[in-house]
Amino acid sequence: MHEPAACPAASLRLLRLNDHWRYRVAGTLTPPNSEARELTGEISVSIAEDRLLHRAEYMSIVFSQRFEVTEADSSRRPLPAPEWMFSFVQEQSSGDLSIVADNMTRNGTPRTAKMPQVFYPGRWSLKTAYDNRLEFDNGESVHNVLSVFKQEQVETEAGLYPSWVARITSNSAATGLIEGMDWWTPELGAPAKFATSSSMPDGSQMRFVATLISSSIR
Repeated sequence: MHEPAACPAASLRLLRLNDHWRYRVAGTLTPPNSEARELTGEISVSIAEDRLLHRAEYMSIVFSQRFEVTEADSSRRPLPAPEWMFSFVQEQSSGDLSIVADNMTRNGTPRTAKMPQVFYPGRWSLKTAYDNRLEFDNGESVHNVLSVFKQEQVETEAGLYPSWVARITSNSAATGLIEGMDWWTPELGAPAKFATSSSMPDGSQMRFVATLISSSIR
């Protein structure tokens, strides 16, 4: 007789300096008017001191990406990818994590939110959802949407994680439309897996799944 699957946690972990997660990436990169090419690599996510606004009351989520593309002749080449950073504040009582600044501009220049908006919900259930717009001091904006629709067990190299599965979209002038799914594990403080589809500035289409390899969170 099989044991019932464990339910995902309902509360997001409070993030701390030096928390980190590593993900293995597998997907495709499709240049304009060309066939899809294999995309592999890793994404490292870490919590650091605030690197954008240099405010003691904030911390940063840092996304470091290392990708390789397999060419038609089977050679492999690095795919340049920026280091994305988000300054954030996390409310102690609710656990909601809100973005106060980021560097997701065309030249990587930091921009500050006029009003922080929730990016990682602190409370999780089948009803968890948000639809908000981050307005920045430079006149740019990002429309973010998250909606949980089921629970699922996620098998990773780091273990088996009960997760909330959420559809996500992010749309801005700088990065275009990014669509995907997150398998959120609140006690991990991050997704155990995430999938994304996006358009790059040169018109290439990138699609990949990132699955947890390791984490400092036990």
